[in-house]
Amino acid sequence: MLKLFVPTKAPSHRQERVAEELRFLLCQVIQKDSLPIERDEEDNLIKPEAPITITHLTVSPDLRHAQIGVMPLGGIGKETAVEYMKANAWYLRTAVAKQLKTRVTPELRFYLDDHFDKAAKIDALIDKIHDK
Repeated sequence: MLKLFVPTKAPSHRQERVAEELRFLLCQVIQKDSLPIERDEEDNLIKPEAPITITHLTVSPDLRHAQIGVMPLGGIGKETAVEYMKANAWYLRTAVAKQLKTRVTPELRFYLDDHFDKAAKIDALIDKIHDK
């Protein structure tokens, strides 16, 4: 995962407010609009196999960049879902810019959020310990 910014302190109230508003608007666009289907370098269609959810969103202190953790529901087709969101970042940014009340619309960077997989592994280890 590429880190655009490393927070040195907790996010400000403004960053949290913009992040929540951005997350809300992105979820609306993903639910209501049908995103354009993109093609990869080999001219293959990129289409997610399951609905995509936004799990985490962080906005940089200057509000110019947003890192967005995504995960397909059920964990099916993870890489395809991230590629799909990256390919449609321009469309999502344009759609959100119309409704976001900030001077600058953040550049959207998507990554696969693997926190659920890590949590499942930890749960499995805890269960294994308790079974002994």
